[in-house]
Amino acid sequence: MKLYCSSLALLCLAMEAEGRVSRLFQKAPERGGGRSAFLPQGLPFAMEELRGGSTAIASEDFEAAAISQYRVQQQLLLQARSLALRQVLISRGLDGLQFTTTETETAKPTDWDCAVATPESPKSCLYSFDAQLGHKVVAPKDTTDWITLSALNRLRRTDPSKVEPLWHSKFSILRAWFNPNSSHSLYSYLSPRAALLSFVLDAPMALGISMALTITFLFLLTFPVWEVLMTNLLTSSMLWLQWPNWARFVHAAFPLKLLLGQMAWKAIAGALGQLHSRVRNDLIELECQLWEDCIPRTIIEKSEQEVDDGNEEEELEDIFDDDDDDNNDYESDDFDDEE
Repeated sequence: MKLYCSSLALLCLAMEAEGRVSRLFQKAPERGGGRSAFLPQGLPFAMEELRGGSTAIASEDFEAAAISQYRVQQQLLLQARSLALRQVLISRGLDGLQFTTTETETAKPTDWDCAVATPESPKSCLYSFDAQLGHKVVAPKDTTDWITLSALNRLRRTDPSKVEPLWHSKFSILRAWFNPNSSHSLYSYLSPRAALLSFVLDAPMALGISMALTITFLFLLTFPVWEVLMTNLLTSSMLWLQWPNWARFVHAAFPLKLLLGQMAWKAIAGALGQLHSRVRNDLIELECQLWEDCIPRTIIEKSEQEVDDGNEEEELEDIFDDDDDDNNDYESDDFDDEE
């Protein structure tokens, strides 16, 4: 028995040195008596006969342990491959475990250019492919990546996370253009009305407080009307004739009243939320129109410049013609006086 154990130990050490530990155990074929077991590879089955009797460990437990060991080995291999792949990505300047890209970290503030889309010089738009004629478009300075000013302002109000990816996160648009403290800010060209509206939209609490104050002011202004309506309602015969129908809710248990109050509050909160969204969308559209009027153009196309020069010449000719007519009228009046 000692000789058998020592030979088995030497065999295991030799196989481990050769790197074949993963194939140490294999399922033995079915033998007489319906016995199946996991035996070391290459070990003659006659050794089991020398030992005598069945194996000490149940075959099912041995099989479950082997499967668990196989799963652990596969998990370790998967982690090792993932670590090796991550090291290769890091060496190339990429890291899949970082949620912020290097482009966003290296994005720098930039100045802007503004132009107008005309039939003579149409402009493309990153958001809607083609800019609307007669509308202003903006782009980072010395680039042609135009976008409609109204679309840009509307997008940064509804979903600011989609603004900078339009330029592949190369420029810090939000910090440079829409920050009042920036040197390239668009806020410096706004009128007082547009600046006040932008301030209200920049602060969500300001819009909510403004709506609450407006509703309160309107309620106090129309309070006599509401008082008359409530008095007529509470003293009407139609309401008290339905007393048998709604009396059970008045005398209901407190949990039911609490549930009804919660349902009423959810309905009122939902209505107020819809009102807030609608008012905010209307204010955003108004802000877009004000920005269209306030933001100056920095790029004037040659065709537009020629048209402007032609208009100026026509105005000057009209002025000179009016002066000549006035002089002729003055001379005719003098001639009449002499006669």
